[in-house]
Amino acid sequence: MPHTKGTTHTAHTPPNPQGTLVCLPGVNSGAYLFAQATQSLPNWRIITLNPPGTAGVPLPMPFSVTAYARHAANLLKHLNIGGPIILLGHSMGGYAAQEFTRQNPTRVQRLILVSTSRGQPDTTADVAAMQASTGQTLWQFAQQTNRTPEATIKHLFGNRFLHTQPEAYQTFLAARQAHLPPTSVSLAHFTAGGAFSSYTWAHRITAPTLVIHGTADVLVTIQSGRKLAQTLPHAHLLELYDVGHFPMLEHEHFWQFVSQFAHGQAVGMPASQPPHLMQKLWQKAKSLFHPHV
Repeated sequence: MPHTKGTTHTAHTPPNPQGTLVCLPGVNSGAYLFAQATQSLPNWRIITLNPPGTAGVPLPMPFSVTAYARHAANLLKHLNIGGPIILLGHSMGGYAAQEFTRQNPTRVQRLILVSTSRGQPDTTADVAAMQASTGQTLWQFAQQTNRTPEATIKHLFGNRFLHTQPEAYQTFLAARQAHLPPTSVSLAHFTAGGAFSSYTWAHRITAPTLVIHGTADVLVTIQSGRKLAQTLPHAHLLELYDVGHFPMLEHEHFWQFVSQFAHGQAVGMPASQPPHLMQKLWQKAKSLFHPHV
């Protein structure tokens, strides 16, 4: 994995790019996670941010997902990148991608949300599920990753990856350690992620969206990924079996899926939309007045 410390972003800029892919990493993460993107999209301009607080990028205080989305918009403006983009967000970066799309709906041609959710109230359920799975609170787990990263972080990956690609896991651990921000930044990231919610407005995102989620993700559960996909009106859901929180590392076809979607192809399955609240109330009323209907 490349070393990206000390830079706000990485950029792959071929001549006459076919399009622009912008990637937003999550908590304690960085552009290094998305290094393989150029293999599947060699003719695309690819801009991958280092989140605020990481790699020497200033951390605005108080930090929030809104601040992250604003940081991304300002960076694209600084780079003179206008027009439509394909926006990919992972984990907390998925929150920022939703917020960016809400603030700049005409800028996002297609949206890719990876290992993320609508935030609250789903985050509370995810944290409880993770505590039941690991026996630790989220913050205890985060602290434990700093003390014994190899043994602790493996819980965030699917078993198949750990068993078949042990070298790739070690490479990830080394890159993570090289780019790990101070504990104060980690706390700011977790606090911002825990406060985020698109529950009341995600249904207004009209961009075609691909939700990619691993079934073995213990940090953001597959149930929350499904709820996100069901809330978005034009979403497809791609579930990856025995994949954890890092599909871009774990699944050999991840970037192929991203490339296909970026080029307008159908990927995943259409997410079934849950009944709207008014529809539920109407059905309840009909059942009361017309019990045999």
